[in-house]
Amino acid sequence: MKYQKRALRVAAALTLTGFVASQIPMRGQTALGSVRPPSSVQPADGYLTGNTDNSGSFLGIRGLTNRNAITGIALGLLGFGAYSTILDSRAIGAVGAAAGAGTGNNLNSTLLAGAGNKPIYDVLKSMPGDFVETVKLVDDAELVTELREGGPYTFLAPTNSCLTLDSAALTKLHAPENKTSLISLIKRHTVKGRYKISDLLEMKDGATVENLLGDKLTISNKNGTLMISNTLVAQNDIAASNGWIHPIEAPIEEL
Repeated sequence: MKYQKRALRVAAALTLTGFVASQIPMRGQTALGSVRPPSSVQPADGYLTGNTDNSGSFLGIRGLTNRNAITGIALGLLGFGAYSTILDSRAIGAVGAAAGAGTGNNLNSTLLAGAGNKPIYDVLKSMPGDFVETVKLVDDAELVTELREGGPYTFLAPTNSCLTLDSAALTKLHAPENKTSLISLIKRHTVKGRYKISDLLEMKDGATVENLLGDKLTISNKNGTLMISNTLVAQNDIAASNGWIHPIEAPIEEL
């Protein structure tokens, strides 16, 4: 319906513009229904003077002809149509940015759908298309309570695509005898404090943030590319009640 209304506005404006254009005198011609004046009053450039407009006065207003009024209305409609189109385009662009900002990093379009009233773990769990493997790791590490009730944290979440690149290593992490390493892995990706992408980009190149292991993760911020400990960070803010989630392209290696 929104597009139909916009199309109707533009069509009406174009119709009025076409009508007005047919009434405007052109070189060597007079407007429809008007009378060609004597050649003595024809200007040298071949156009008619304003005195030839016999379209009648608009609502009896002296000096304002019907043609002037129609021209003004048509231009007004065109301006309104253009303005509405710009607003609609901006709104659509904003929605598209919010819904699919992750597509440039091959992430699922639901990335930004995380509700800010849910804790980090529940937001991750609500996005199985992107983080089901990370959720399984958190479950096996028994750190669900930490990511639900602790914080505020900034969780650097490996996506399914990067974790499944090495299926053997992933299977090994789930082994009970490797639980200590798994706990360290999850804590390595959990940064103390609440950092949006804009906060990280404002930090100087070489600045550090601290994770739950006490490690200092180095931030590289060059030419708009954000990396943490040599791992590319997808520039998406996923809101959680106890912090933020940022997808990453590969697991952070042990320091």
